[in-house]
Amino acid sequence: MALSTDPFSPTPPDAGHLRTRLAQAGLRATRQRLVILESLLTLPGHPTAEQVHRQVISQEPTISLGTVYKALDSFVAAGLTRRVAAAEGTSRRYDADCTEHHHLFCTNTQEIIDYCDPQLDALIRDFFAAKGLQNFQPHSFSLHITGSKVMK
Repeated sequence: MALSTDPFSPTPPDAGHLRTRLAQAGLRATRQRLVILESLLTLPGHPTAEQVHRQVISQEPTISLGTVYKALDSFVAAGLTRRVAAAEGTSRRYDADCTEHHHLFCTNTQEIIDYCDPQLDALIRDFFAAKGLQNFQPHSFSLHITGSKVMK
């Protein structure tokens, strides 16, 4: 389930928007990066590099899986996306939504569900403020909770 915020709508973003996002992140807008970023933004959920690659090669058949991994890693380093681990940590998945939110991982369906709760965030901030961690100041946080959907 993806958050329904405007920048992450299922409609493909235009090339100008993609170029602007890359430029703001300090990255050159190469043809490969544009196609990979567009795929990342339009694929549902939290895709793997392999899923991004499958979509990308339909438009650019010469782009290798290695190029997709390198581009996604540069997007993570630049703050355009986040890396999200599956419960077992076996596959790297990517989240184009960099707003503060948490992830629920269903062990039955392998689905990663975005979860946002300002009350939970306030509790976590208050907890760490009260603990006064020595030589550490948290700037952001994200919980990764593993469980399974309960069928009703």
